[in-house]
Amino acid sequence: MSAFAARQKLLGLAASAAATTPNADDDDKKDDILDRNTSAKSFFTRENFRKALQAQKREPSDDVEEKPAAARSKKRKQGPKDELPTEGRDEGRQVKSQFPHFSEPLPTGRRRIIYYSSSRLNQPNVIHSKANGRMLLKPLDGERLVIIGSYGIKIREGELTIAGAFLSKSDLIHWVHAPLCHAIPVIRITSDAIIELHPHPGTRSLRQLASLNPAFGKLWNEADDIGPGQAKKAASTFQIIFTSDDVPKRATIQELVSPAEWNRQLSDVLDFKKKATPVVFLSGPKSSGKSTFGRLMANRLITGSGVSRQPWAPVVVLDLDPGQPEFGPPSVISFNKLTSPNLSPPFCHPTLDPAAAQLRAHTVASVTPSLDPDHFVACALDLFHTYKTNSSLNKLPLVINTPGWIQGTGLDILSELIRQTVPTEVIYMSQDGPEETVDGLKAACQEKTIPFVTLPSQQPQAQASSSVDATATPAAAGGRTALQLRTMQTMSYFHLNFSSLTSSSPAGHSGPTWCPTPLTHIPPWRVCYRGPRPGFLGVLCYDHQPAPDLLAEAINGMILALVKIEDRVGAFREFPDLLSRSPSTSASASAQQHLKSQKEPTLNISHTPREQIPHLPNPQGKTLCPQHSRVLGLVLVRGIDVQRGELHLLTPLPASLLASTEDQDLVLVAGRFDTPSWAYAEDLHRKQWEKNASKSKLMVGGVAKMEVDEEEEQDGEQSDEAESVGADEVEDKSEGERVKALHDGTSEAQPWVEMLHGSQGRAAGSKVWRVRRDLGRRG
Repeated sequence: MSAFAARQKLLGLAASAAATTPNADDDDKKDDILDRNTSAKSFFTRENFRKALQAQKREPSDDVEEKPAAARSKKRKQGPKDELPTEGRDEGRQVKSQFPHFSEPLPTGRRRIIYYSSSRLNQPNVIHSKANGRMLLKPLDGERLVIIGSYGIKIREGELTIAGAFLSKSDLIHWVHAPLCHAIPVIRITSDAIIELHPHPGTRSLRQLASLNPAFGKLWNEADDIGPGQAKKAASTFQIIFTSDDVPKRATIQELVSPAEWNRQLSDVLDFKKKATPVVFLSGPKSSGKSTFGRLMANRLITGSGVSRQPWAPVVVLDLDPGQPEFGPPSVISFNKLTSPNLSPPFCHPTLDPAAAQLRAHTVASVTPSLDPDHFVACALDLFHTYKTNSSLNKLPLVINTPGWIQGTGLDILSELIRQTVPTEVIYMSQDGPEETVDGLKAACQEKTIPFVTLPSQQPQAQASSSVDATATPAAAGGRTALQLRTMQTMSYFHLNFSSLTSSSPAGHSGPTWCPTPLTHIPPWRVCYRGPRPGFLGVLCYDHQPAPDLLAEAINGMILALVKIEDRVGAFREFPDLLSRSPSTSASASAQQHLKSQKEPTLNISHTPREQIPHLPNPQGKTLCPQHSRVLGLVLVRGIDVQRGELHLLTPLPASLLASTEDQDLVLVAGRFDTPSWAYAEDLHRKQWEKNASKSKLMVGGVAKMEVDEEEEQDGEQSDEAESVGADEVEDKSEGERVKALHDGTSEAQPWVEMLHGSQGRAAGSKVWRVRRDLGRRG
């Protein structure tokens, strides 16, 4: 069959095919099809192309692929010269044969060419670039754009959808972060539009976190990877992806896809406005798409769905997943108010403005509810109580996102939350069970006559169907494990510029910014724990209770939660031995403390024998009552100055927030937080990053660009002779000098991480053993 005949056949099949490919964000009643292969409009009409593509997907190769090998061989001998090849043909060559006007040569072989956006940048009357980095696009109805990086989008005319949100003509700029470690939101044009793409002003500080931790590396378009202190040419913070050839090297793109069942559910939730205020309870296994679906639903509720369905904005979200929270650092659950769509992954907004957006939060001192299930339920119900008792909030729709612990005690937690919150709908994000969990949730719903809906789970990240190379691995595709994502979330939180969360001009607010300075170079808060006015009541340990003489070692270099006590009697009602009604008789007590002790009971606070750090004995592992306390944020213990009686704390919390609690009770809560090993090595990563930048400079348009050995970064393996990260920065001081410097209060007394050369620090006769990576390889 000739190329012309093949094209005519596809157009003929298209005439009898369905009208169009359904839109994942718009058409809520039709099946969702991931039309990655949508081509440019210049091939022929947009409608005919979609119909031809749909017909091709139904009958991909009736005349070529499914014929026996003998018949195909015979056809090759007898066919004309312009006949389609039948062996070694890939997706790109199919498109080439169907659309002969496509002038660019497409590679052949095993690699597949995948089409993402429907327009190339060089088409006339489609796009205009401006001097300040902005781009003006004029996409037509039905076209799509896939953009990686960080950008702002402003709609001058028309309407589009992105991540469940419907955006129409407005003066607002909606800011988007689209890293490769998360599904990339697709922009779909629902009405002929004129849109502006703006460079993201906060992208540089976010990308510079890669110099402190490799987990932040290779997530964006790579035009901004410039060494610190070097000249930098203005480069776009985003990149429009047309085909898989535009994808950064050794990366894959996973598009944010909303299945048809998800779309129908998102459409139905808007109909609740005619009945009652929706309270949607999301549950399901880990990595099933609860957070993704919750983000799509919140965006849909905020923006509505076109003219016919008006929005609910604002929307409140009850974020109850301490392991992978959406609006807070790990171990924190929160109650949040959203007034604009959420178009970024969690580590790009590690917390919200406590004055306007994050209304209340609690810590469970762990990344899982298993530390204390009863305390987790109490914290969740207190946040829900805030919603129900506030007349300005309980008329807004509520989305409740829950953890992925769905069996055993986890199922009991979910069932109890359903009975106590009585949502208007319970959604389970899996159609594959387990049966015990589904039956348990259905039983809890039947008690309160609550509708129960099951939806399919989301497609796993970095699958072969979405890869540029079918042999690509999730690691090479930019995927991150749950631990790595928690590390990125926590690190993003501690490097956050808290002042950037607020803005006097919402129309121009571009979101948070970060400080890419290693934590070891940031001056800590010096909090007194001795004297007449200590900065906090004491240290309270959940779960494990270290001996008093080991408490300093247990908390030094670890993450703690800073909890505000709103009512001393209520917060410590589980600690009867700590409360004392007698007034303070200490000679050093101030008059203000004396007056306070007349109204509130004093606490029988203990102190560690050596450092005199105040702590609250908790032999039974009790927790603070969430109805009378709340978490302000997390702190990292940088060091302990025993001589001055001070804790050195690192936290992104602003001075204004801490000053407002000067005359209030604060408690430092310790628990099972993730060990902040990332903080110990930030300075070493930065020094190695600067060293690589100075050694490997490539002149690209007059700009010195850093070059990293991808193979070495991928394997993470070093030889015995190779220099370790920061090995040239070993502290040469003796142990006695370090201890003396520590007691003298110097900030650089003792490094958090020390790299050893050769056999340094090892016992006599010990050797360095290396594990071979090819032990299973046959000779």
